[in-house]
Amino acid sequence: MNAFYERLSHFGMLINNASSSDSHNYADYFTVQHPSHPVVSSTKSVVPKLIFKEECPKDLRRKVRCLLRKSFERISNKQ
Repeated sequence: MNAFYERLSHFGMLINNASSSDSHNYADYFTVQHPSHPVVSSTKSVVPKLIFKEECPKDLRRKVRCLLRKSFERISNKQ
């Protein structure tokens, strides 16, 4: 699995853990939009777009964006 999909998987785990700890399903409030091109190289600069539903509270948007940044800015274990 390349770096992009490892980070996307990590983001999913963070969302799942945060949802479980808060007893609130965060995934109901947003959609992850995959980049419009295939991510086949081990690039670190590609980040998916988040599309939030209108009823998503601002604090939840902030928390989800923070988790996305945390996941996509982390240092790869392969370096």
